[in-house]
Formats: sequence, structure tokens, C-alpha cells
Amino acid sequence: MSKRHAGLWSSVVLLGLTTIGAYGVAYYAIGVLIPAIADDTGWRAGTLASAFSLGLLLQGGVALGLGRVFDRWGSVLAFGISLAVGAPLLFVASFAAEAWQFILAWTLGAASIGGGLYYNVTMPALGRLFADRRATALSGLTLLGAFASPIFYPLTAALIESMGWRSTLRVLVALLVVIVLPAVLLVRASGGGSPRVRAPGGSFVTALRAPPVYRALMVVALAAFANSAVMLHQISIMEATGLSLAAASGYAGLKGFCQLPGRVTLSPLLRLMSLRALMATCYVLATTSVLALLFALDAGNTTVLLIYFTVVSGVSLGLMSPLSGLFQAEVYGEKRLGTLSGVNVIVVSVAGAAGSWLGGISLDATSSFHLLLAGAMVFQLAAVAALRWQASASNSLADSHDPEAALTTTT
Repeated sequence: MSKRHAGLWSSVVLLGLTTIGAYGVAYYAIGVLIPAIADDTGWRAGTLASAFSLGLLLQGGVALGLGRVFDRWGSVLAFGISLAVGAPLLFVASFAAEAWQFILAWTLGAASIGGGLYYNVTMPALGRLFADRRATALSGLTLLGAFASPIFYPLTAALIESMGWRSTLRVLVALLVVIVLPAVLLVRASGGGSPRVRAPGGSFVTALRAPPVYRALMVVALAAFANSAVMLHQISIMEATGLSLAAASGYAGLKGFCQLPGRVTLSPLLRLMSLRALMATCYVLATTSVLALLFALDAGNTTVLLIYFTVVSGVSLGLMSPLSGLFQAEVYGEKRLGTLSGVNVIVVSVAGAAGSWLGGISLDATSSFHLLLAGAMVFQLAAVAALRWQASASNSLADSHDPEAALTTTT
């Protein structure tokens, strides 16, 4: 095995473990912690859940800031700041005497961890280190990352049963530090990108106004809107088909495992079709899975339809995680990849929050999931159309003799 090949896989493993720890503690564990905290303290579960939502929204701003740090000074400082700020704040949350104290500490801590240790920084770090093998690196990273929820859901529950939520949170934070620190110290993606690769536009604002960039942001916004609406309500929708809560949760868990085949098959599929063609295929498959869920609401025998939804949506979601990283690297360029990936997080966070919120409003207004699911399909197909629109701008750039002018000309 060559030294570079060994370096690739050691970096993938280190950042994969970082992904498992960061998402496991800051994203998945709170779903298990909230009911335990509510039972122990009497604080309302709905109030505690606001910590999760606020953390997601604030995460976008943190991602933008740490993305700029990554672009200028590299991964060590970006990862280090995220861990040094986020871990202590999550630890402080375990000592909260009032609900607002927990919400404040968790919001700031989870946003710090998410903004600097989620895919928006780990993917650009691998892409910058191994630009010639980016697809392989991101496939391996997201394959490992898929184990975050299967590991941390049961681990958090087991710890709570044995030591209560406060000690559990402290153990999880310690585990987070142990898992992430090796990547902080050993993965060294430099700042500034490759001097041979032009960034979109001459300035950050110009880059955002470039057609390939703002159209790419429109693509991810439309997809995030649809995905969030379905993701948040999928268990309730499956219950509405006649399933028990346990059975609906089982299907949702299976959907997570179905991401693995998608990530394993990424490289072979990219040898058969282009990046955008594979992304469009994933959006269309996601649309058909939502259609199956819509039919399941009215069908007498829902098993086949729910299995189709679970498997197809899981595989397409599994593919889209690394595809998103490849897409961003291609469109945003190396020089500002971290910064524009931070903007990407902001767009996805806002669109996702809007999708879940408007999906709930449609449910309240109609007392039915039909409008929610129909709307999700419309937005998924709109993402396909926006992807074609974005491709036309990227093709114009590739054909232009003046890349700078092509990026700053609206069409």
C-alpha cells in the first residue's frame, strides 16, 4: 500500500469517527435525552426541543464563520475551535438548573459542534487533501458517518438507564472529545485551496452572485425543503396508515440502514453517469418514494408501499450525502469551498426549517398528510428542474474563454 493510499484511508477513518461522534452527540442524542430530562426535571419536552431547532438555525452562522477560518488557515484551527468551544458548552448543559439554561448551553454548544465538525467542513477537508480521489474519500466518509444514529441512539438510552441524563451527557461529551481530538491533531488540510484553481468570482459577494453558485444554492434549498417536511412527519404519516408507533419507528430505523448501500455504490454509479445525472436520479427516486407513502395513506395493504418508501428513500438519501459534497466542491471551487459550504448550511437550515414548519401548518389546516406529501413531491421535482438550470450555467462557464466573466454574467 502506497504512503498516499494509507494517508487517504487514515484521514477517512479519523474524519469518519469525528462525524460519528459529532452527529451522535450533538444531533441524535438529544432525541433520547429530552424525554429523560423532562421526566427528571418537569420541564416541558416541547420547550426543551427548542434547543435542537435553535441549534440548527445558529449552526448556519457558525458554519459560515468556521468555513472562512478553514479557507484561510486550514482544518486544524477550524476543527480545534469547534471542539474547544462546543464541548465545554454541552458539558455545562448537564448542570442546568432551569430549562432556559439548558436551552442556551445546548443551542450554543450544538451549533459550535455542528458548524465545524459536520460534513460542511469534513468533506471540504478531505476534498482538499485528496482532490484526485474525492469521490472515493467522500464515499468512505459518509459510509462511516451513517453509523452515528445506530450507535448513539442505543448508547445514550443505555447510559441514561444506568446513570441518569446529567451523567450521561457528561460521558457523551468526554467521548466526543476522545473521538474527535485525533482528527483535530492529525488531519491537516491546508487553507487557501490549490493556487492552480480559481475561485468563483473575484470576491465573496461576487461568488454568491455567480449563476453557477446561486443556482446551486437554489437546488439544495428546494431539496432540503422537501426532505425536511417528510423527515419530520414520516413516523406520524406511517402511523396514519395503520402502523403502531413501534412499527413506524422500525421502518424509520431501517431507512437509516438503507443509506449504506447508496454510499457503497457511489463510485461505481459515477463511472456510469455524470454527477448531476446521478443527483437528478436521486431526486426522482425520492419523489417516487413519497408517492408510495401518499398511496399508502389510502391503500388497504400498505406493506409493499412502506417497504418501497423505506428502501428507496434510504438509498437515495445515502447517495445524496457524498453527492452533495462533490457537487459543492465542483461548483464552489477550492479557494472558498469552506466559506461557501457554510453558506450552503445556512440555506439548507433555513429551507429545512421552513419545510417542516409549513408541513405542520398544512397538517393543521387540512387534518391530512396529503397536501404535505404532494407539496414535497413538487419541491423535489423543482429541484430536478433547478439542477438542469444550474448545469446550463456551469456549462457556459466551462465553454467560456474568460471564466471570470462567465461567472459574473447572469443568464
